[in-house]
Amino acid sequence: MSEIRIDPITGRHVIFAVERDLRPTDLWNLAKEVNPMSELDYVQKCPFCKGNESATPKEILKVPDSDNWKVRVFPNKFPAINNFNEENVDKAQIHSIYEKYSGIGTHEVIVESAYHNMNYFKMSLEDFTIFIEVMLLRYKAIIKNKDIDYVSFFKNHQKLAGASLFHPHSQLIGLNSVPDFVKYEVEGSKTFFDKTHCCPYCHILELELSKKERLIYENEHFAVICPFAPKYKYETWILPKKHLPYFEMEENIKQLAKSIHTCFRAMFKVLGDFPFNMFLHALPKTMKSGEIYYHYHFEINPRLSGNAGFELGTGIYINSIYPEEAAKILKEALEKNL
Repeated sequence: MSEIRIDPITGRHVIFAVERDLRPTDLWNLAKEVNPMSELDYVQKCPFCKGNESATPKEILKVPDSDNWKVRVFPNKFPAINNFNEENVDKAQIHSIYEKYSGIGTHEVIVESAYHNMNYFKMSLEDFTIFIEVMLLRYKAIIKNKDIDYVSFFKNHQKLAGASLFHPHSQLIGLNSVPDFVKYEVEGSKTFFDKTHCCPYCHILELELSKKERLIYENEHFAVICPFAPKYKYETWILPKKHLPYFEMEENIKQLAKSIHTCFRAMFKVLGDFPFNMFLHALPKTMKSGEIYYHYHFEINPRLSGNAGFELGTGIYINSIYPEEAAKILKEALEKNL
């Protein structure tokens, strides 16, 4: 028997149907290609490998600042949006019912390791912490720009999750607008706050830390949970225990890095080297009233199956594992690995 759960913040519906994994298939597994370069620490044609720096735009930052860098940041050579200094940037225009405006801002690439075959599952905690520290530095620099409303950090791992290059990297896009998904979360948080006078994320943390049904890991400042109504199998959230709407105000970066690193270690034990998207949601600068009811957080979305016609046509997701079971499996895997 299926169960439908409703996300308490966005109101999104998710159908849980555990029998779905029993369906026969001869298509999806065939799409999981093994990259022949996955065992190589250097690839001559890869623009992100150490020694090939001339293949990318001039770096904005590298750590350490030497030829033996571990993390490197530079403008995206093929940006999704126009740079601020580009000409022919149009203001908002309305033609009958159609509205358009130029997407302007910044688009940066973070090369997370000098080694082609590195990934979050193999990276040491020390190197992962350096990457998170660099990401926060660039996030702070971009969000300070008066013309930037929102900074999107995201990571695509493997082709099924939208990655175009194998070498480990993530991206930062500074936008002059607020993404719809973030807007929905902030508006949903306000609706919850108006009814309860409580931040929904703080309330979720209180429940998860007390019941521990969906808790995977916690330290002094962060909790890693499977949400109540996840879109994807083994979806996880990383939340600061302290109410904090803005990521740029985060001071406990080492514990944040440890939380995310520990989460990926547990997921690798269960899922292997799986395709995923990781992203950050934080309060936009233009929505300051949300400071009392919105809570920044990271989400990890494993892409273990595709979105089909039902999901795309209705906006309702189908998940074949309950988050309580997913959290139990991940927590047990983590405990065995300690």
